[in-house]
Amino acid sequence: MEHNDESKLCIVIVPKTKKVRRITIEPWLPKALLGGIALFSILLYFSYNWISTSTHRLEEEYEDKTYITRKLEGEIEELESIGKDKDQKISNLMASAEEAQDKIDEADLLLKDVERLQRQLEKKAGITTASRSSMVSRNLALRNLEPKKSLGDLKGVLDEKEKELENFIVEIDNRFKYLESIPNGWPAHGRLTSRFGKRRDPFGGGGKFHKGIDIANSPGTDVKAAGAGVVTFAGSKSGYGRTIEIRHNSEHSTLYAHNSKLLVKVGERVKRGQVIAKMGSTGRSTGCHLHFEVHKDGKPMDPLKMLNQ
Repeated sequence: MEHNDESKLCIVIVPKTKKVRRITIEPWLPKALLGGIALFSILLYFSYNWISTSTHRLEEEYEDKTYITRKLEGEIEELESIGKDKDQKISNLMASAEEAQDKIDEADLLLKDVERLQRQLEKKAGITTASRSSMVSRNLALRNLEPKKSLGDLKGVLDEKEKELENFIVEIDNRFKYLESIPNGWPAHGRLTSRFGKRRDPFGGGGKFHKGIDIANSPGTDVKAAGAGVVTFAGSKSGYGRTIEIRHNSEHSTLYAHNSKLLVKVGERVKRGQVIAKMGSTGRSTGCHLHFEVHKDGKPMDPLKMLNQ
């Protein structure tokens, strides 16, 4: 390799058998080549830095996205768990609602049974409860309501029914006491020898009004209370002999005369059919018998109208 006068770079190639060859290189070419290498190196350096920075940034973004993804997955799992819990609660609520509706239906049937029994008792006792018609319509409407509202309405119906039944029990008890007090039970076994009304005086002297009936039987026959009540008189009475009087209710009272023995005292409460005396012939009497009177509102009435009821 040598330099000529014009500062050119010359390369001589000497092969073994062929002609010598000479290559001439312009002096600027090595400089250009070095400059290109330097420029390529600079570009490579900056490209590496850019790629490295971008890679680092992408890795950070990837880590952030991975963290966010994991966080979202955790939240999704938590939401799924909450959803399952809510589904379970909804299922439990539906089961509770069905159970509540079953109880409402059962209570409604029981109320209807109570209503029916109450009607039967009222019919037998001859009384009515004015508040029932509105309550029945409320009972029938229970099935058309939501369970929660139905339970509230059911409680209201049951509270009203409880009050009504309490009043009904008092009323029916009073009614039964009244029915028990009506003097329509036969006071003694025996033969009816004299009726209520005008009759011939057995002791002579013409006609006389007979205020009761006479039932004849053997001495010592049981004399029973015709109805429940309180003894207002127990002792001897002119013409009647040993006598008992019973006040049954605000309307009725009874009298049992000519007894041989008295078994109750004044103020004593007696039951229907209770033995209160023994049949005899005390007082103004023609033989062993019971003289029985029924008074309504203070006036004597035909006992047979009561006894035949």
